[in-house]
Amino acid sequence: MQLMSGTPWETVTLTALSRDRTLFPELLSEARDLAMKGHEGKLVIHTAWGIEWRPFGQPRLKRPLKSVVLAPGVAETIEGDIKAFLDRRQWYADRGLALCFLCLR
Repeated sequence: MQLMSGTPWETVTLTALSRDRTLFPELLSEARDLAMKGHEGKLVIHTAWGIEWRPFGQPRLKRPLKSVVLAPGVAETIEGDIKAFLDRRQWYADRGLALCFLCLR
């Protein structure tokens, strides 16, 4: 996507002769569902690319927090900070700021 105009680099035009007007929406919906199944239950890492965020690498299985080796109490402190941040989402919403929602499981 071009960063300045927001227009895509490439476009795809589908043309068919048919009376069935639901053909393309169904086809695109099925393609989207199949693509999303590849990400199901996985974590997609994003990286800043100019003024937008883009996926970085392939989707990965979520790593359990207990598998991260840190000094005693550090993981719990980080988890507490994240939960406190997420609990203040209304403060950000009131100011029109977007939040990055993290899923702690």
